[in-house]
Amino acid sequence: MGNGKSIEDLELLAIRIRKHILRMYLNDQSLHLGSSLSSVEILTTVVFKYLRRTGDPINRDWLILSKGHAAPALYAALAEAGLIPFEELERIHSINSILQGHPEISIPGVDMSTGSLGQGLSFGVGVATAIKIHGGSGRVYVIMGDGEQDEGEVWEAMTHAAARKLDNLVVVVDNNGFQLDGFIDDIKPKHYLPHVWRAVGWRVHICDGHSIASIDRSISDAINSKAPTIIFAKTVRGKGVVEIENTKSQKPGVEVVKRALINA
Repeated sequence: MGNGKSIEDLELLAIRIRKHILRMYLNDQSLHLGSSLSSVEILTTVVFKYLRRTGDPINRDWLILSKGHAAPALYAALAEAGLIPFEELERIHSINSILQGHPEISIPGVDMSTGSLGQGLSFGVGVATAIKIHGGSGRVYVIMGDGEQDEGEVWEAMTHAAARKLDNLVVVVDNNGFQLDGFIDDIKPKHYLPHVWRAVGWRVHICDGHSIASIDRSISDAINSKAPTIIFAKTVRGKGVVEIENTKSQKPGVEVVKRALINA
């Protein structure tokens, strides 16, 4: 993990991770497929280029998947990193599996049990603050959803992080345009959000969330910034399954996913 792989290596890893997610869905159609697929390149870049897992809690990096319903993408990345067996992916949601619908700290590589949206950033702010207080070198990466920005707890954490100048905190928003109730723009348009975060005191980036090179440039800038950084990564919900891309489809048919797996 975090071994500085090349862009080409990361792109190949992203393909494998996407295939793992599709296979998991074929075993259990209750998984959040669309949201998992939209976050593949984000997680691939963070986990395999930047995340440093060695050392004590204040000198290693932390990864918080605040949008915990995208757990299949995280599990696939952790399997590729050698932290969990590949066969566990096939047993997801089984009574005898360590992998459930949302991440739990009992799973190797998981730093926070998540699922209730809005809590990940607050936890991340706490960890980043503790690292600063103790003079550690660790960084905290928080992966959030765009619909999650509705949560008041996010706004409280946002302002606190800026006030404490937590330059060891990097947030990536999987900006796929959807939330549980439908299209983001129909519920609460988010076009103003980058301006709000910037006004509060955060460094703001906007990137292509399916271009590893674009994500890489943004994270590289973030880790050299003197302020907390948020990256709005524009993504496609259901990326890789053409029939559901940029739609509200929750449960595509098995044959549709099988075709996508063949073409992945």
